[in-house]
Amino acid sequence: MFSILFLLSSFSHSMNPSFDKERLIKSRMPKKKRSVSIIEIPEGVAAVGVSADGKRHYIHDPFLRGMRWKGISVDSALFKKLPPAERLYGLSKAYLSAAIVLCEQAGEAREGLEWAQGSVIYYCLHLATELFLKACIQGVGKEPSKHHEIGELWRAYKVLLPGAEYNFQTSWAVSPKELDQIVGVPVLHGVDRTPDQLFRYSMDKKGGASKNIQIFTPGYFFNYMKDLEVRWAGIWGQIKLNAKSG
Repeated sequence: MFSILFLLSSFSHSMNPSFDKERLIKSRMPKKKRSVSIIEIPEGVAAVGVSADGKRHYIHDPFLRGMRWKGISVDSALFKKLPPAERLYGLSKAYLSAAIVLCEQAGEAREGLEWAQGSVIYYCLHLATELFLKACIQGVGKEPSKHHEIGELWRAYKVLLPGAEYNFQTSWAVSPKELDQIVGVPVLHGVDRTPDQLFRYSMDKKGGASKNIQIFTPGYFFNYMKDLEVRWAGIWGQIKLNAKSG
């Protein structure tokens, strides 16, 4: 039996920048009120136990060895205290950034590029766009709809922020329902009517695939998303400036 056990999971190591190769842990030893002992944690050790006879027992985690970016971590403490609009904007930036990184990797794959890569990038871009619109709507004091339909969010966004300085290009500005009304007959069917599900799962709930053929060109989308990154930053900055000026 261990008289004391230090449960230092690999996750807590990675999430705490104070840990380094020479990790020190202060603990109170049993039967010695307020006494402090310092135990050095070797690299790769996730937990240390001290048995009744004073022997130390180590639990190793191979992922703690040879870690890149030692001392780099972040937690959610400050993020969760931000206003909802700020959190939505932060997430939209992160998803767009992820899409850009994945897009560059997709382009470098050249002939090895697969549709699954393009689908994931589309999904990140779609989610980034949804969250950005919701952030902006909330940023001007309105409550955004809870659905994922970018076309409807776009209409609300344009009513609240009609100026040219708030405009940006998105291929999802027209919803499937609006497209049906424009053409006069249903245009998209099944999973094609819900892009977030199409690009996330590539099928409907019954396993049915898209009726259409989608195309992903990394060079074009990389340029588009880099431009979008700049535009969104400018739009958000203007919204914050307007909020401060009242």
